[in-house]
Amino acid sequence: MIGFNLIPADINIRFIPRRVIFFIFSALIVAASVGLFTIKGLSYGIDFQGGIMIDVRTSGPADLGQMRSKLGNLGLGEVSLQEFGQPDDVLIRVQRQDGGEAAQQAAVVKVKTALGSGLEYRRTEFVGPKVSDELFWDGVRAVSYAILAILIYIWFRFEWQFGLGAVIALLHDVLTTIGLFALLGLEFNLSTVAAILTIAGYSINDT
Repeated sequence: MIGFNLIPADINIRFIPRRVIFFIFSALIVAASVGLFTIKGLSYGIDFQGGIMIDVRTSGPADLGQMRSKLGNLGLGEVSLQEFGQPDDVLIRVQRQDGGEAAQQAAVVKVKTALGSGLEYRRTEFVGPKVSDELFWDGVRAVSYAILAILIYIWFRFEWQFGLGAVIALLHDVLTTIGLFALLGLEFNLSTVAAILTIAGYSINDT
């Protein structure tokens, strides 16, 4: 059986003699990530901004491209579609509309009218600003507690020189990921928080 090796086994990159270059390069990436997060900010998803979630089941495998084209011209702002579970299950997320409950209900009617009656609308939920704010701070606390627990583990597990390196590597990986989300304007939601926690765990294990 012939394996697929992305990187040849006999490759030899001389990192140590060029460590200053790599240190500077990594520091610039982290600084750019912090700058992007501070200046540009993140594109928070409905989990953190509030909005409408509609669970839809299609009669066959969902055509997300066609559904996006139908919903893209409704003037509802950010609309995202995600396949989950089975190929015929779609979760539609619509950003919170200006106005009260009537505005949210009107947006749901627009979505259902655009998609037609051939779909099964299984669930519709409204995420208010208070709930989304609570979710945001819950996410911040989850990341903070996880990193704190990792730092405590490092304190007991490593000598201080190696512990310092592990902390720097952890911050580098987490901040670079957040900077990438800010740069590309990717949606930052609860799934992203879970991904960052996973990255933090892998980072400390690899270190």
